[in-house]
Order: sequence, then structure tokens, then C-alpha cells
Amino acid sequence: MSNLRSDPRTSDAVRGSGWTSGSPQAEQLLSRLGAGERVELLFVAPGYQGALTARRLLLWRGIFRVRCTELRRPLPLSGSGSRSAFGEILVLDAPEGAIELKLLTRRVASALAAAGRSVAATPTAHHAAAAGRVSGTPRAEGSTGAAGSYHPRVIRTWQDAELAAVDHMRGLGFADARVTGAGADGGIDVFARDAVAQVKHHSQPIGVGPVRELRGVADAHQHLLFYASGGYTAAARQFADERKVALYSLAESGRVTPLNETATRLSARSAPAPAPGWTQASAWGRGAAAERASRRAAELDAQRQTVLRLIARVRAHTSEVHALPSNRYTKDRIKALKAAHKLTERAESLLATSRADFQTHGGRKQLIALADEKAREAALKLALRV
Repeated sequence: MSNLRSDPRTSDAVRGSGWTSGSPQAEQLLSRLGAGERVELLFVAPGYQGALTARRLLLWRGIFRVRCTELRRPLPLSGSGSRSAFGEILVLDAPEGAIELKLLTRRVASALAAAGRSVAATPTAHHAAAAGRVSGTPRAEGSTGAAGSYHPRVIRTWQDAELAAVDHMRGLGFADARVTGAGADGGIDVFARDAVAQVKHHSQPIGVGPVRELRGVADAHQHLLFYASGGYTAAARQFADERKVALYSLAESGRVTPLNETATRLSARSAPAPAPGWTQASAWGRGAAAERASRRAAELDAQRQTVLRLIARVRAHTSEVHALPSNRYTKDRIKALKAAHKLTERAESLLATSRADFQTHGGRKQLIALADEKAREAALKLALRV
């Protein structure tokens, strides 16, 4: 039986990689490789196992129930070359969100950076072909700044939030904006020559402390931007207005909204025109991301409507029961009515929370599932068929 060491497609890369020949990931790798496709690099990072070929990067997550993510070369790298105290860090902009590869050796980080370096040169044939189907640059809902300059990405993790801030700052004209890298920011998450930004993907409002910290570490000539998912306190807003810090809110859908005068003025700046060779290809990629975000939002809304219809059925039945003569009431029926009322109120509360801006997509989905569970339980209390 073929394994990583005996198979000529993987034998050169397996030595010292940390891969185990009999693992589920190894079995899947061998089954996915084409006849003439050879593995250039195998590596292991916290939470991931990777295999790089001439055409793509395969990343596995999990130990027994493994999931694979496939990225075509050139790799969509963000924040490449960042370092921590223990190893290098790379961030991949995958379709399902940002993937952070930590504690990479210099050899692995260099190989992955080289595999993504050609992104800055010319679009791939796949992107160029897709760009031919795009007429103009679509303006996504919620974009700010120059027309077509920023297109929202779905925010699920703090890495997604930082990448969204990079995209937004580039749309404002800070073309060299980049993520500083985990553990090395000194209070700054995104850096450009003329601007710095702090990004907080928290559910609670940001107080004056983090805003003051950003002002303290930045140079006097730099623009200061702050992105937050949970809003700001009154003290933070006052300090930002006095010190000319641009405050932005960052919603899960990727929508960026200016919250003070400094941010509004900065958002009105005209962004420079993008490189001609990339205009259509980048529009295609951003359009696909916006389409995914819209589809996911529509799916969640459909699930909410299903729960709301069930709640309406329960309440209609409750009204019918209340209309019965008083001699039809029993202790059990009264108890069931009270329980159903509490359950439907809880279901509605969960649905309302699922719409909050600070919730991630996974959090919204879980809250809707809990609301559905409560509504079904209420229906069973009243002997309704679900």
C-alpha cells in the first residue's frame, strides 16, 4: 500500500515535515493528488497540516474528522512575513474567512510567501477569464469612500476584521496598508506610511483607553483610524473628536460606517485609480465575496422567518384557548399556557440578539437554532403538530 514515504509524489517532501504516513490527512492527500502532481512542501502548524504543490495549497483541520481547504496558486496572502517570538506568521484570505498559520519555520514561511508573491504581478488566467464576464466595478452596499473602492467581506473572526480594515484603508487611498502581525503591533493592527489603525472585534463598546493608546503610539503626521464591532463609549467619542481620531463601526456583513466628523472627512477623500491590469480581476473576486455574504445573510433570514411563523402559530392557538369558557380550564392547561408564553418570549429574544451587529455568522446561526428549539418546545406544550 502506497504511503507518503514510498509514493514518488510525496517522498521528497515528507522528511522532517511532521506528517504521519498513516494519518487520515495523508490518505486524503494521496487520493487528491493527480498522476503528475508532485508535492513541493509538507508542513504542520498549530491546528493545520499543509501540502503545497505547483498548482495549489491543501490545508487540513481536525484530527479524526478532518476538513480540507483548497487554495489555488498564486496564494491569497495577507500580512505575509509577520513574525512572533516563536516563529513566522502568515494569513491566508480563504473563501470561508481568514486563516492564520502560526509558528512557521523560516523555510516554510518563505516557500508559502513565494507561492503568493505573483499575486502582485498579473492576474491569473482564471481571474482574467472571469473578469471578462464582469461589466464595470460593482459598488457593494455599505461601501464608503470613493465609488467602487471598498467592497465588504464577511466578518467572523478578528483576523477577518483586520483584513476588512486593510481593504477599507486601501479604498481610502492608503495603498500600502497592511496587517502588522500578531504580537508585534504595539497598539497598532494596520499600518500604512501615512496612517495607522486599531481594530477591535469585541461585543462591548470601546472605552477611551484603547483610543488614547492609539494616539500615543502614532506619529503626529499620521492619520489615525479606529475600527470596532461593538461601538464606542461617550468618553471614547469625545477623546477621538478632540484628537482627530477617525472612528468607524464594523458590522458582521463587512459594512464600514464613519461615526464622527474626522471619519466622514477621511471617507470623502478620492482614492487613486487601481492598476489597469487588476481592475476587472479584483472586481470579480470582490463581487464573488459580496455574493457569498448576501447568500449567507438570506439563508439566515429564511431560518428566522420559519421560527417566526411557528411562534405566530403558537400565539394564535393560545388566543383560541383563552377564548374558551372558563369551565374548560384545568391546572395542566394553565400551566401549559404559561410555559408556552415564556418559551415564545425566549425565542423572540434569541432572534433579536441574532440580528446584533457584534454577532458572528456562526453566533447568529446558533442563536436562531436555539430560538427554533424554544418555539418547537412551546408548540409541544400546547400539543401542536410541528
